[in-house]
Amino acid sequence: MQRVRPLLLAFVLAGLVAAGCSSDSDDAGATATETTVAASDPDDTDTSDADDDDPAADDDPASEDDPGADDPVELTASFRGVTEDVIKVGIVTIDFERLADLGVDQNRGDTAATYAATVQAINDRGGILGRQLEIIEESYLPTDGAEIDAMCTRLTEDAEVFIVVGVIRLDDVLCYTELHETAVISINQMNQERLERALAPYVTVQGRTDERSAELVEAMVEAGVFEGATVGVLGFVDADEDLYLDTVAALRDVGIEPVEGLVASTGGDVEANRTAAGVVLERFRTEGVTVTVHASPTAGGLAIAGDLGYESEWIQAPFIAPGILDAGGVDSAYVDGMLSIASTSVGTLDQPSLADDPAVAECIATIEDRSDEVIDFAIEPEVDNAITALNACGIATILELALTAAGPDLTNESLAAAFAGLGDFTLAGYPSASLGPGDFAAAGAGQLVSFSAADGAWVVVG
Repeated sequence: MQRVRPLLLAFVLAGLVAAGCSSDSDDAGATATETTVAASDPDDTDTSDADDDDPAADDDPASEDDPGADDPVELTASFRGVTEDVIKVGIVTIDFERLADLGVDQNRGDTAATYAATVQAINDRGGILGRQLEIIEESYLPTDGAEIDAMCTRLTEDAEVFIVVGVIRLDDVLCYTELHETAVISINQMNQERLERALAPYVTVQGRTDERSAELVEAMVEAGVFEGATVGVLGFVDADEDLYLDTVAALRDVGIEPVEGLVASTGGDVEANRTAAGVVLERFRTEGVTVTVHASPTAGGLAIAGDLGYESEWIQAPFIAPGILDAGGVDSAYVDGMLSIASTSVGTLDQPSLADDPAVAECIATIEDRSDEVIDFAIEPEVDNAITALNACGIATILELALTAAGPDLTNESLAAAFAGLGDFTLAGYPSASLGPGDFAAAGAGQLVSFSAADGAWVVVG
């Protein structure tokens, strides 16, 4: 499944936020030895002493009504990557050290250790209904398509993991969910096509591109940003064409016909990309664009526009952290007042206070107690790993809830049913979260923010 990716180095941060497929393996390991354990909640405590002290405990009516309540649960090798003892979990992260060698230094710390710590915490709480999570870690360079494909093969065919979690960019997810029918919990980059093509359960912490685009446009309409404006949309095939198309569609849905500006792939030629973007921006000038939506998860287009002296009010879709703007060569004064929507306070002036939230504090402790990472929620931290921590904790939360809800007979089908039945739950750092039928993106809508050049951060509006 090797693909050629004409990915510009300037766009490598998109999503920073993958031999033939084996057939359905529900009967894999059918001859494996079976183990019988008692089903338990990791948070339950031993109440045997209390029962001894309470004579009424022996006459518990609940036990009479449900005589099978304490029956042991039989754990078997119920699916590929699931045995009577373990569930194999692949953790996928970007190799930021090698990315820095290419000139894109995000200084995110040890992301692999951060994700592994949150999954290990599940094991420390007793695992999932008697099974431990066996972690298989992989990191990759997002500019190397062959490496990404090889990693997918190692996890799905060689290690035969049950589920893959972490940072999986754009259509790379299809190697897991479609080609190898392997479940995924990822950070972002979900859209309708990837959902429709998935042959295994697939959810994400952050929102779908179409839903995020609609939320952004709705927020701008409510704020009156588009009143009397001519709107242009600047996007790049090499960064995320689907995001661009979703943004254009969201504008049309509210009656705005934007001036379109999609920059075609330039095959990795940075100068050609700059020239093509310049042609689009000149057309925007000619057609009187006054509000420009930058529909890209990277900072490249903003940097080009600033260098060319293009003048406009800016809207950023989706939200990108101040560190990405800085690393992308964007002059903060140029984007002063730029609007976006943020689903979490990371990257805003409210970021330091976020660490006071009990759920966030627990997330930090989970990671710091199990790794050498120090999570810093300062506006300009020495290591910019706050959002990595929240995303890792978010994935671990969904993973634990869903695997537990899927029950002892763990398969793709039982996991899909578990995702659909989770409903509302808490994600550290996010104001709301839910999963359910037709709802495959956990984090709720965000809040309107404006970039402050003076503060070097986003400010919540209103």
